[in-house]
Amino acid sequence: MARSALTVPDLLRARAVEAPDSVALVVDGGDRLSYADWERRSDAAARGLVAHGARLGDRIALLFDNARWTDYAVAYVATLRAGGVAVPLGPRFAAPELASILEHCGAAGVVCPPDLTPGASTRWVASPAELEAAGEHTDAGAVGAPVHPSDLAEILYTSGTTGRPKGVALTHENVLFHDPPPEPEAAAGDSRAAFVHSFPIGTNAGQEVLRVPLRRADRTAVVLPVFEPDRFCALVVEHGVRRLQLVPAMAEMILSSGAIDRHDLTSVERVILSSAPAPPALIERIAAALPRAEVWNTYALTEAGTARTLMIYDGTRPGSVGRGVGGTEVRVVDDEGRDVPVGETGEVWLRRPGAPVRHYYRDPEATAEGFAGDWVRTGDLGHLDEQGYLYLDDRKKDLIITGGLNVSSIEVEGVLSEHPAVAEAAVFGVPHDVLGQDVAAAVVLRAPADERELQAFVRDRLAEHKTPHRIFVVDRLPRNASGKVLKRELRASLGEGEAVGREREVVAARTPEEAAVLSIWAEVLQKDDVGADDDFFSLGGHSLAAAQIVARLNDALGVDLPPDAVFEAPTVAELAAATIAARRQAATRPV
Repeated sequence: MARSALTVPDLLRARAVEAPDSVALVVDGGDRLSYADWERRSDAAARGLVAHGARLGDRIALLFDNARWTDYAVAYVATLRAGGVAVPLGPRFAAPELASILEHCGAAGVVCPPDLTPGASTRWVASPAELEAAGEHTDAGAVGAPVHPSDLAEILYTSGTTGRPKGVALTHENVLFHDPPPEPEAAAGDSRAAFVHSFPIGTNAGQEVLRVPLRRADRTAVVLPVFEPDRFCALVVEHGVRRLQLVPAMAEMILSSGAIDRHDLTSVERVILSSAPAPPALIERIAAALPRAEVWNTYALTEAGTARTLMIYDGTRPGSVGRGVGGTEVRVVDDEGRDVPVGETGEVWLRRPGAPVRHYYRDPEATAEGFAGDWVRTGDLGHLDEQGYLYLDDRKKDLIITGGLNVSSIEVEGVLSEHPAVAEAAVFGVPHDVLGQDVAAAVVLRAPADERELQAFVRDRLAEHKTPHRIFVVDRLPRNASGKVLKRELRASLGEGEAVGREREVVAARTPEEAAVLSIWAEVLQKDDVGADDDFFSLGGHSLAAAQIVARLNDALGVDLPPDAVFEAPTVAELAAATIAARRQAATRPV
């Protein structure tokens, strides 16, 4: 595992020489990208970046959704080739968060499709097509800015325990630090093997799968823009996929939807669960549904890089996330950083000796708090057994993980407290069948306000996955003698209950549009008692299901609802009205 002096553009150039026509990336229902096209387009885009004034070390934000994965791949390599620092960002960040990130990293410019505007000031904004066109009309040869392995390559922003997005900084050396690749894994009758994923751009998992076809000459990445269980399984069958990597929420959806029973997944030999804790019951269900496959449960953090643990499920240690792999070392320590005895709970620390250490960009205080030399202080509480297997017990700083994404309770509390009607707020995670956890809040009001109003207030300021989908009005917040809110009591008393003000009566559909929406909700949410006045989130809805519902409604009714339509119209009746309005609006547009 010697440290490499190569860069990502070097890997792409080598692949383009070895196998120019091999397809590296495929977007389901969209574009395909061969190594040769990836090399040619990224070189042109790099020259376009230089023409826009990009300089060595400039931070360049890349704002893309998963439907434009191939354009993102081109822009990412182009940024590194031009000597810039890539700042990958997906649409999961709300406008204020995005503006804060661009300011924090000092972005010189933004590369994004024309319909994804950053809404913040930078020196320039350009689309991938503009950059490529500009580069193709320059006389300069191939771009290859001189970079050192220790130079910064990318910054991944992830919500941390302080409440604001923090940028995890990776050098070129860090980006390419991996174990030697295993033997080639080709599909039957082919020289390449495909893997299917739906990881968001800008996440650590998304970056890892982007680079797999560059590190592995035998792999093709197939991207599903919007996760849909049946389509995901169909792609697994179509490509003969042998290894699946899933967020637990996705695995839960595949199982609960019945998609796993409607498709022949006998090609699957391994299922890897990552990005969030996987409940033991979920692992058992996957193992039962795919008896030929090994189920791997992993524990890793963006900050820890390749330091991680792995548990291959065998039923003997339910709840464990395994032992360190690839040389990873695991410690469980007390508040003074001293190892605690086996079986006792403490903070989990990880490291991988010899691996380049990551840090928080422009945040020495957070770096000092989150790192101890080459050890990463995870902020998770856990314990080790006699054989060194790790078990996670709790989140040290009330960080909520919903669908594999981190939500800081402090951040959401701060936004709720800005509402003029809110005197106090406490945010906590509650169990969710699909997401693992969902965001809930208890509020003390100083003036009348309803749940929908408070949710809209948060939604305007933070991403959807941070919006409390259950809000409880209480007379006071439980506190200990020192004044700290006892969130454990809130979870125990409110976590299993219904939010204040919700009274459910199953109402039959009153219009054809309501009937269509109701039918799609019932199918996606796996509910047989959906009513026209039901609220999406009270039925256990979540962002992945919302995207499916909108996509199916657009197909069924011939409308063009935006991806966030369910959040703006969260009842069957309201969403039906939105479809009618969308149809009327489309009819009035000039042809």
